[in-house]
This record gives sequence, structure tokens and C-alpha cells, in this order.
Amino acid sequence: MFRYIAEDIAFLLIKNKIVDIEKRDECVYGAEVLLLNLSNILTALIISIFTKSMLHFVAFMLIFVPLRIFIGGFHAKKSESCYLITSAIYALTVLCVKLMPDLYSNIPAIITFAVLIVPIVLFAPVEHKNNPLKPNEHRRNRLISIVLTAVDSLIFIALFILSISTATSVMIFMAVDSVLMLIGLLMNRIGKTKNMEE
Repeated sequence: MFRYIAEDIAFLLIKNKIVDIEKRDECVYGAEVLLLNLSNILTALIISIFTKSMLHFVAFMLIFVPLRIFIGGFHAKKSESCYLITSAIYALTVLCVKLMPDLYSNIPAIITFAVLIVPIVLFAPVEHKNNPLKPNEHRRNRLISIVLTAVDSLIFIALFILSISTATSVMIFMAVDSVLMLIGLLMNRIGKTKNMEE
């Protein structure tokens, strides 16, 4: 669905001489990514409005999205799968926050959260085969990942000290980012092992 709409957008841009035909593939890819990201954000916003969890949405935009961009990790093969997975993850995080708003003050949860931050510092960014990073991009993303993790951790600590339940959202989103990164790392290692065996 996203791909077809992106192709239609590219066709219109080429037809109206806004984009050169040589740039068609890049235009389709860019339009597909833009449509996917806007759809994910809009879906998260709608879920947040209906569940009255706008602060969770703010945490999604300020914590989950930036960190996810730079740490990399698991990516679905198709845009539609990515949309469904992201929407499901967001809905589950809303459910967690609704059921356990004080999770941020639970000692085992805090320990789990702290343990999950370590892989980000050690392994980020995790590349995807469809989006390899140049050496300078890898260094930049690594530095940004570490800085974002430090800033997000400080935000969590401040919210924890102030006993603001949005700390639960921050904790959950950082943990989800870390898990997605670790899944991507595991998939990369499995892929390399298969390639070596062939």
C-alpha cells in the first residue's frame, strides 16, 4: 500500500517536472518512508487521544523516535509490516502505562531498565543490510546514540525524583528501543553465520 502510493506520488512529481526521471527510485523510497512515518505518528496520536495518554505520546516523540533513528536494529521487510508492528508496540506500551502507571518506582523494573541501557552504549548503532552506514555515519550515530541515552536517562531520573508517572513511559520506550536493537543485532549475526556456512 505505502509503496503504491509512493509510486503514484513519484509519478506526479516527475510528470509535473518537479523531479527528474533519473531520481525516480530515490523519490519513491523517500515518499514511502515519509508516508510510513506520518502514518505511524498519526496512529500513535489517535490512540493517545482515545486513551487520554497524551504525555505518553510526547514521550514517544521525544524518547522513542529519536533514539530509534540512531541506534538502528530490527526493521521489518515491508512498510505495511513496519506500520503494524509499530502500531502494536505503541498500543501495548499504552496498555502497560495504563495498567502499571507506577512501574517507574518498581525496583525490579528499574534494574531491568538499567540493564537494557547497557547494550545501547556497547553496540549502537546496529546496521540493517538495506541501510548500511558509512564509517563517518557509524561514528556519528554512535555518538548521538550515547548522548541521547544519557539525556533520556537524566530525564527518567528527574521524573523519578519528582514522582511523575511519565517516567514509566520514558523507561518503557528506552527498553523497547534497546530490545529492537538487540533483535537486529541477533538477526545480523544469524545472517552472517548462514553466509559463512554457504
